[in-house]
Amino acid sequence: MKLTRIISAFSVTLVCVVLAQAQTDRTFVSTHGSDNTDCGSSNLPCRNFSYALTKTNAGGEVIALDSGIYDPSDIIISQSVTLAAAPGAHVEIDRASSVGIQVTASTSDTVVLRNLYLSGKFGGGAITSGIQVSKVGTVHIENCVVSGFDRGISFLLNNAAQATIQDTIVRDCGTGMLVASAAGTVKVSIDHCRLQSSTVFGLEVGSHSRVTVSDSVAFGNSAAGFRVESGDLNLDRCEASNNDIGVEVFMSGSESSTATVSNSIVTNNKSIGLSQAVGGVLQSLGNNVVRHNGTNIVGTISVVSGN
Repeated sequence: MKLTRIISAFSVTLVCVVLAQAQTDRTFVSTHGSDNTDCGSSNLPCRNFSYALTKTNAGGEVIALDSGIYDPSDIIISQSVTLAAAPGAHVEIDRASSVGIQVTASTSDTVVLRNLYLSGKFGGGAITSGIQVSKVGTVHIENCVVSGFDRGISFLLNNAAQATIQDTIVRDCGTGMLVASAAGTVKVSIDHCRLQSSTVFGLEVGSHSRVTVSDSVAFGNSAAGFRVESGDLNLDRCEASNNDIGVEVFMSGSESSTATVSNSIVTNNKSIGLSQAVGGVLQSLGNNVVRHNGTNIVGTISVVSGN
């Protein structure tokens, strides 16, 4: 009887050890990998991000080793984690419908997406998003390309959050980036990005949003390059060119709507360069280049100091 108890206790301990070892801080995926219980190391990588996530500790990272197409279905992130491609690898997540990467983590989690290419089939009927952030504490999007979705990168939150988007291209989407929160303020910093060739807006700023854009370009969007309907947008050292409207601000609902533009170029937009309407506030530091638009300025522009 005593021996049986010892064996049972040893068995339980062994199972616990195996389960504890089933997850690690760093897992790897590859087009040559296979999704199975033994995968995850650089020598035996998994095939897809979704499966590798189940083997990765919170706060860990999943790294794609080689070029190719990954994950036939949505990647759902529900914990702190980094998804990244190895330098030089073209790691593509291809979607005909639905979402490429969906972030539904907790408000204390941090998610990092780095060196990824998300490709969609815009216009197929279903609403698609390249990266959709529904719940998170902090998200960092770095050196990514998002192309061909109804919404390239969307923040549709019910909580306060913050995000940085750097060195990223969003092109050929319905709306390039959408930032909005139903409750709690979402704060987003966009730096060295291109928002181009969307059928609607390059960037749309909605409720409970505080967005700063620097050294970035909105080019060739069919409606506005930068549009604010509520919340707050600051543009510094940016370009809005060859859109229908360069920068558009109006107030939708009861929340104030403000755009401040400094050190920026607004040119060759088909209809309007700077457009203020319906209670929105459009501010300029007086150091912008606004020329060669259909109409350079519509509405009232408030000139403010930088102090």
